[in-house]
This record gives sequence, structure tokens and C-alpha cells, in this order.
Amino acid sequence: MNGPNLFDFAKSELSQDAFLCYLFAFGKEMYKSDFPKEYVLAHKFLAKCGIDEREEVLSVGQQVEHIDVLIITTNHILIIEDKTYTNEHDDQIIHYVKNMRQNDKKFASDKKIKVCYLKTGDYVNSYKSSDENILSNEDCCSLRRQDLIDLLNDNHENTIINMFYERLTMVDKEIKSCNEKDIHTWTKHKWFDYFYNTLKNTDKKFNIGDVPNAQGGFYACWLDWKQIGEVEKYKQIEIHFKEGKTDFVDLCLKVSSKNKDITLSHKEEITEWQKKSVQKGYIRPDCWRIGRTTTYAHKKANLLGDILDFINEK
Repeated sequence: MNGPNLFDFAKSELSQDAFLCYLFAFGKEMYKSDFPKEYVLAHKFLAKCGIDEREEVLSVGQQVEHIDVLIITTNHILIIEDKTYTNEHDDQIIHYVKNMRQNDKKFASDKKIKVCYLKTGDYVNSYKSSDENILSNEDCCSLRRQDLIDLLNDNHENTIINMFYERLTMVDKEIKSCNEKDIHTWTKHKWFDYFYNTLKNTDKKFNIGDVPNAQGGFYACWLDWKQIGEVEKYKQIEIHFKEGKTDFVDLCLKVSSKNKDITLSHKEEITEWQKKSVQKGYIRPDCWRIGRTTTYAHKKANLLGDILDFINEK
């Protein structure tokens, strides 16, 4: 786009909620003739959420009963939990569904409830209901940034829709601008892209996310959890940034337990793991102490190969 983009300034989840409401509002029959492309687009979005795109959109609401976006169609109630970089917490979606069911007078009881968990930021896992007695997993769907990019790619006339599409594609352009061989040019999005694409087709369980702390926090990938007695061993790749680019990467070998006393009872075993790791070129932390979560050995990564070796290391 040649001019400024509204969504470079409206970056919050509430702004994204507003855009979704704007888009779904075009799904009402009153807009079918005057805005045919937007009308079709809204109904294609319904189809992505498991709702027949021939259903009429009856109402669109924002922050209704704490729900980010609430769409009521002919036969369905669609709850959209809209996230950028935060995550679902405290079974909030299940609480929303329970509330819907308890408010039959306000929300028609003959309609089926569908849930769309939308994450335009980094997202590893698909959404699954924590209680299938309340909400079947068949009625849940997870959509990501790429799903929205694919959906919005066909519309080239609506300025607002094009602005939102442009904002979403900026992440992909940022990823492509990073030097593939120099990890110090990498941004957070590039790291997520690398970890996700490297690990998604393996048998390794993994997760990726921010870790806040008093020093400013870091970005991390966790993998290779192994339960040994009452403690859990795992690997943690820490990426520290400076002005948005990678400053340094720390490859950490860690243990965790439910409480400090459990970890203490495994001190001799952890010390033995540490000795073996040091023999492989790892460093014993200067201020090594046993806690609920402990880094018993680590080393810096300077090249992408160092990280790949760490991921594959037995």
C-alpha cells in the first residue's frame, strides 16, 4: 500500500476484534447486493469455522458476556476467542459456553454452539475443549495467521480489509528479510518459523513462547521432556534480543519438579548429568543452585548448526 496502514497503529486484540466484527457484519442479508465480495468473504469465514456458508448472519457482537466476538447465525452461535500473542487461560472458552447454555432467554437454546480459537501471533497447539461434556472437539476449530491470509487474499477493493491483510503479510515479509545463515539477524517471528517448521513433522513434543523476567525476558523453545523419577529433564533454547534482533542464544539443559524439595532429593543424580554434559562441552552455571526449575548445564550457540545439533542430541 502507498499510504499509512491503520493497523500499524491499531495493534491491540481489541482492534483485531473490531476488524472481525466489521468483516462479519457484511454477512447480513442487507449487504448482499451492495457489498457482494464482502458478503461472500464473511460467509467463507463461517465455513472455516464449520458453519454452512449459506446460513444468514443475524447479529454481530463485540465483548458480549466477555466474549471477544460473538456471531449469531440462522442455526449457530459462533464464539471467537481472538488472540494475537496471548493464550487461552483458566478454561475461559468453557466458561463462555456454560454461560451461553445458562442464558437460554438471551441466546436461543435451539442453536448449536461453535468455537473458533483465532491466533494471529505465534501458536503451536490447536485448540481442544477441556471438557467434551460441555463442548465437543468437533465443534472447535483453530485458525492461524496464514488461514486469515489465505481467506483475505482474494479481496482487493475494500480498503480496510486490504489494510488488515497487508498487516498480516508484513510478518512473512519480515521473516524473509532475515539472513538464513546469520542467526543474529533473526527476529522473533523468524525463530518461531524456524522452530515450528523444523519440529512439526518430528516425533518431538515442543512448545514455543515468551518467558518474562526482571531482566527483560527471552523467547524460548522447549523440547524433549523426559520424566525420570519425580523430576523432569528437558531442553530449553533461549533467544535473547537487542533492538528486535537476536543478541545471543543459550542452549540449556534443565530439570524441573513440582517443588524444590523434590529436586533436592535428586541432587546427586542431577550432578552426575551435569558432569557428563560438561564432558560434552557444556558449561556449569556460575550460580548453580537447586530449585523447582534448574539449569544444570548450558552453552552458547553461534551458528544455526549448533542449534540443530542441540535439537537432535540424545
